[in-house]
Amino acid sequence: MKRSLHLVLTSIFFLVLTRANPALAFQFRPMSQVFAPMGANATHTYEVVNDESERIAIEVSVVERQMNLDGEETYQPAEDNFLIYPTQMILEPGAVQVVRVSWLGEPNPAQELPFRLVAEQLPINLIDPNQSPPPQAEGQIQVLLRYLGSLFVRPDGAQATLNIESVAPLTNAQGQSSIAVTFANTGSASARLQDLSLTLISQGQSVTLAPDQLEGITDTTVLAGHSRRYTLAWPTTLPQGSLTATFNYRQQD
Repeated sequence: MKRSLHLVLTSIFFLVLTRANPALAFQFRPMSQVFAPMGANATHTYEVVNDESERIAIEVSVVERQMNLDGEETYQPAEDNFLIYPTQMILEPGAVQVVRVSWLGEPNPAQELPFRLVAEQLPINLIDPNQSPPPQAEGQIQVLLRYLGSLFVRPDGAQATLNIESVAPLTNAQGQSSIAVTFANTGSASARLQDLSLTLISQGQSVTLAPDQLEGITDTTVLAGHSRRYTLAWPTTLPQGSLTATFNYRQQD
């Protein structure tokens, strides 16, 4: 079942519930994996777990991931670059299904390639091979629950190179001040802003913001070759004026 996916989302992964029903749920793990473009590590496995009391139908697919300056994501189908087995399954209560995913694309990419692995729970009659009458048209498919995991195809030696591209004051229509900080990742691997601290400097004075003061920024991701802009409130102890900034974060292995 091939269906075009176009979603706009902002986090490392998402759960989308389109119908409230506690009996319709499953687990999907792990939520993030790094694939090598060739060799043994070009294949990884995932688990789909039905820990509820009803049979469920699951479909697994992969989409290419793009991100704009404000962190909004768009997706395009990428199934030609992957082998997924099985792509569809029906799980009895308590059952666990292992899903095997293999990269079939470019064996020597110039930089890390970002994707989302999508696991969707569907109405069971749309996936049952014994169903009669036939399934509904694709445009009528109702997704009950969706997991979006992070999948990266990363060549050997790929590393993030993260810098502050710009930092600028903003003023809204009500006269309230804020700050726009844009990070640029000019490296060949994604950068996750783990344990981020940000020091802002204006008029010879500085304020350092800890990770818990940077909600919505720390632990987010800047993809390789991308820039990402964040907006934060102007600290009350920082004088108004032109800005510079420095930062520290814990780089991933």
